[in-house]
Amino acid sequence: MGAYNYGLGNKDMARAGRNALSRSGAVLSFEGIDALSMRWGRFCSWAGGQGIRRMEKVGRDDVVRYGAELAGLVKSGQMEASTAQNYVSAVNTVMQIARGDRAVSVSPTADCCIAKRSGIATVSLAIGEDEHRQIGERLSERLGAILELERYLGLRFKESSLLDASGALKQAFSEGCVRIVDGTKGDRPRVVPITRVEQVAALARAAAVQDGRSMVPGESRYIDFKRACYREFSGWHGERHAYAQARYEALAGAPCPVAAGVAHGKAHHAFLAARLGLTVGQAKAWDIANRKIIAEELGHGRVAITNAYLG
Repeated sequence: MGAYNYGLGNKDMARAGRNALSRSGAVLSFEGIDALSMRWGRFCSWAGGQGIRRMEKVGRDDVVRYGAELAGLVKSGQMEASTAQNYVSAVNTVMQIARGDRAVSVSPTADCCIAKRSGIATVSLAIGEDEHRQIGERLSERLGAILELERYLGLRFKESSLLDASGALKQAFSEGCVRIVDGTKGDRPRVVPITRVEQVAALARAAAVQDGRSMVPGESRYIDFKRACYREFSGWHGERHAYAQARYEALAGAPCPVAAGVAHGKAHHAFLAARLGLTVGQAKAWDIANRKIIAEELGHGRVAITNAYLG
């Protein structure tokens, strides 16, 4: 295979890029490598259409042209600015590792004219009920149970994997809430209220599958379990989006911006005011109050982070 793709062990550009990420020595998680590889693969598909099939043939101008096409998708509303920037950044990362320099690296905003990130979702990233059901049918019983914990309790993958579901189910009945302690971001414990029968059902299903101190099989290490799970399915975060959006509607009495199909801010405040019989000022305060609750339940310290989930 020699000189092909900087000697990265494969003549296929996409696979060579994954090899580069795996061998880089950088502190990348399994899911980080997976995400970057997926984004790099998108570039490889585009490059193949341009007659570029070797990493040695990728030039800075090619990356700029690719980024410019993504910028067009952003302008037409077909892609989020953050997504487009991530796609270009992945190309920069892989090529920098492969080449050992930044000669073909570009700025997603300055060179490719991709709009700057707003941090505010304009389309829903939540997994719908039908899709959730279809995904669950394809997964093993254990992973299906974890998926439900994420959807109905708003847990991250690590939190749901390390949850003592049996203990959490007992706590749900006795206290009307579940304390999330293990696997939390920044080691910040939090409380998730139990307000829906689906939450109890999710905990009961998980408890029935559990065969150790958590959802990780007793004989497995968490990191090995995680890798196996991500090989089976990698779209976990869409379930957290579903939790956040459903929770907002339950608390506020009206859908969030991305679910309602209205813009963040003034337009949504006017929507809330009309729907709930409030003044626009009252609607704004009501929106912020409910976002604070959801931010805490998701394990985030800032209300602004809910923009990525709710719009």
